[in-house]
Amino acid sequence: MSEFVKKTMIGYKEVPGGQSDPECTHVILSLKEYNDLLREISQAKQEARNERSKADDDKKENERKLKLMAQEHEQTIEEWRTALEAERAESASQKDLNENLLRVARERANADRKLKRKKEHTGYVVVVSSEKIYRYKSRQRLESVKLWETVIQSPYSIEFPAEQAKKLILEEFFPETGEWEAARLGIERWVAGDYEDFLSAADKDEEIMQQNTALTEYRSFRANYRAGYWEMILVHTRPLEVVPKDMREN
Repeated sequence: MSEFVKKTMIGYKEVPGGQSDPECTHVILSLKEYNDLLREISQAKQEARNERSKADDDKKENERKLKLMAQEHEQTIEEWRTALEAERAESASQKDLNENLLRVARERANADRKLKRKKEHTGYVVVVSSEKIYRYKSRQRLESVKLWETVIQSPYSIEFPAEQAKKLILEEFFPETGEWEAARLGIERWVAGDYEDFLSAADKDEEIMQQNTALTEYRSFRANYRAGYWEMILVHTRPLEVVPKDMREN
């Protein structure tokens, strides 16, 4: 059993208060206690070394995993990049193919309808333009107005699906950039809506009343099975100007 002592001139003397005695300066251990203490200290040091080693191993493992993840992510990104480039190339190739097919379809349609300069002609011709009465609401009352309805034949065969034909016709006849084909007919602008929307727009801009304006709400499409082509029906506020010869049916 350990003893709590104080050092004197002639050796060591046990203090009565034990470990808490203020005069205690030394602790005398038995050999077993000393060896046990050494063993505990050694074990504690070994555990500390083991913990440091484990921490180092964990750090290295985490760094290895992070490096592996980074490599996998980079590989995935590279695969996506490669796939995207391939998709872009395929898309460009498909676009060129589609444009060539559409060009051939247009030329055949122009030749079939005996339109001159079949390779340069847009393929759009005016079939008929007539005045019609449309009803609209004004101050909770139904009013009527005479508008013009123009049927324009496209170069696209009725074999084309409806949605595809409509999309092509709108993109070509009312392109976002460049000259409208409609402008060649004297249609100067369009209003998104019906005749009521046209009147509302005219209240803000009086010049609209003097312009030939197409109304998108009344725009429609039809498959002319007798002629064999898709047609677009435009409704506009004024009669057409003189239709260019190349846009008249032969």
